[in-house]
Amino acid sequence: MRLNRGLRVVVCGLWVACSGCTALREIPRGTYAALPEREHVRVVTRDGLIYEFDYARFGADSLVGFRRRDVESRAEEYAAFGLPLDQIAQLSTRGIDWTRTGLVGGGVLLVVLVAAFRNNNNQSGSSESPGGSRPPPG
Repeated sequence: MRLNRGLRVVVCGLWVACSGCTALREIPRGTYAALPEREHVRVVTRDGLIYEFDYARFGADSLVGFRRRDVESRAEEYAAFGLPLDQIAQLSTRGIDWTRTGLVGGGVLLVVLVAAFRNNNNQSGSSESPGGSRPPPG
């Protein structure tokens, strides 16, 4: 039973640590086309419109964003939308924030260690049974 409980705690901790915390990171204007393709892109235009793409391809003066369509088909379908780079006010990409992920993973590890320490102290604390001793036969 204890192995099963410990295994569940470890799996839960790994799931939380691996899922990680994501954050939007703004890309400086001069490096928009530094990479030919970026994933999880969020674009804010000068008109105030917001577009979120699964991935975007960058050219010398334009961006083409692709968003997956939810259709009942065997092949994945993507919708494409093009924007000139001079119409973009802000460009951000979503990625794992390793600082937050480390804090969450460290918190989970701390909780597991404290629980193991308390469990170890409870088991080695006394050698008597919880019911006490038996009275002498008489």
